[in-house]
Amino acid sequence: MPAHRSSALDKRKLVVCASADLTDRQHRIIPLRYKNEPHTAIVLRHRGQVFAYVNQCVHMVRRLDCMHDAIFDPQHEHLRCSMHGIVYDPATGESLSVLCSGERLEPLRSMETDGQVYIVDKRVKDPT
Repeated sequence: MPAHRSSALDKRKLVVCASADLTDRQHRIIPLRYKNEPHTAIVLRHRGQVFAYVNQCVHMVRRLDCMHDAIFDPQHEHLRCSMHGIVYDPATGESLSVLCSGERLEPLRSMETDGQVYIVDKRVKDPT
């Protein structure tokens, strides 16, 4: 019987959490290397789907959670930068604020399989 070979996708899977640990309107912030630089990612579930973004506001080079741990607005409907209040659509990363109209958060490829949530973006590496 041939040995199991890891695919390119398997090799770049960065585990976020168990699927059951990421319920709707929840998020995880995870450290990673994005384009060979240290960053964090926001991974969230919104309306049953998983989305991942580089944790960086389009208005200023700051983490969305730089002032407070929360990344959702008080109604848990939109992502919100804790510094200047720029608001984003959680499903597209598009800015809903006039100040940054037309801009969007940098999406990261993610997937959910076998009861786990992963980031599988080619530009991302484990932070270690």
